[in-house]
Amino acid sequence: MQLFGTAGIRGITNRDITPDFAVKVGMAYGTVFNGNIAVARDTRFGAQMIQQAVISGLQSSGNQVYNLGIIPLPIFARYVADFMDGGIIVTGSHTPPDIIGIVCVDSLGRDIPRDISNKIEKIFFEERFKKVAWDKIKDEIEEDAIENYMKFIEKFAKNVSGFKIVIDTANGCGAGVMNRILENLGITVKCLNCERKKIPNRPSEPRKENLRELVKQTKNFALGAGVDVDADRVVFSTRNNTISEDVIGAIFAKREVKEKMVTPINSSSLIERVAKEYGFEVIYCPVGPPEIAEAILKNNANFGYEETGKYIFPPHTLWGDSILSIVKILDIMDKEGKTIEELVDEFPKYYQIKEKIKVKREKKKEIVEKIGEYLEKNTPKGVVKILRVDGVKLIYEDSWLLIRASGTEDVIRVFSDARNENDARALVNFGKRILKKFIS
Repeated sequence: MQLFGTAGIRGITNRDITPDFAVKVGMAYGTVFNGNIAVARDTRFGAQMIQQAVISGLQSSGNQVYNLGIIPLPIFARYVADFMDGGIIVTGSHTPPDIIGIVCVDSLGRDIPRDISNKIEKIFFEERFKKVAWDKIKDEIEEDAIENYMKFIEKFAKNVSGFKIVIDTANGCGAGVMNRILENLGITVKCLNCERKKIPNRPSEPRKENLRELVKQTKNFALGAGVDVDADRVVFSTRNNTISEDVIGAIFAKREVKEKMVTPINSSSLIERVAKEYGFEVIYCPVGPPEIAEAILKNNANFGYEETGKYIFPPHTLWGDSILSIVKILDIMDKEGKTIEELVDEFPKYYQIKEKIKVKREKKKEIVEKIGEYLEKNTPKGVVKILRVDGVKLIYEDSWLLIRASGTEDVIRVFSDARNENDARALVNFGKRILKKFIS
């Protein structure tokens, strides 16, 4: 069995992720990591319950727990990287409200690498937990991590005062926090879905179809930004539409990358075009925060991004940070005297279609594996290369199709990328037909 997916441990609250389960995760993590451990959570039903169970497990193994309360993941990760020996945040992130997650990070604030998560899994299943004597158990300490983050973000915000923006915080951890931080930097902020709720007013995942109100409101502002419940992902909008996450990745890459950058296998072909024009190398990795952070460190990369809207700026961060990303975009707009529309227009348009089909958890990887084997034996016309790094990717001359099992949901994702929207749609439809055939 496997506990960790592409981003921590996820499952249905109080069915897959129960207090008993969470205590054992805390004990297993606390057996590997020792010292000062930060814990935080998001706003959804059951998050507090699971957080308390995780804390109990960490205390049982002798760790000093710092309870940071409800805070965005970037603020949590920043605090861990600055002061802690490790950390766990309880969050369902972009997933539906019945899903909860336990995301474990190391002392760098990044999702723990696979070799460490494998060690924790082994301890979890064998129940070889470290337990300290009764008089070695330490009470938790409540701590405020926001002030520390403010000192961090101010270093990047010299030129952003005076901008007017609108943000959509999805009634999550960023509600009442992101707007306050940005306002303290001199930015005028209109905040949508800015009250914390157990179930957000819109689906947590910041996608085009979920951000229509943001686009509508952006008409009177310089920039729009919509985040997920734990605020590591961000999707930007102009006065007319949301902006492709790959275009934002290209905007940052053009200005941040000196030699190398990292991105998962499902990123747009646009980034290769930009890399050729500006003379840097694109290093591809499997989908997931642990793989991205590991590849950045291994290759000493200047930048990393994920098409979900996570932008990583080493050495300052090894995780997605929506607040830093907003500040970085505004800084570029100020320094270059350009609107967000003008920054977007620097790049040719690629079209991505992103769909998903529900599949039983125990079947999704097996199905994708069989599809990969089938396509290698029956290569479709026009395919120049097939990659099996993470799922199966069919690469055409100027487009691609990717079929992969999600690591966070019980779905198989079907993504395409092409210069023409009709071609992108045709590729996804082709992928869905194959997928449905193997599901049935």
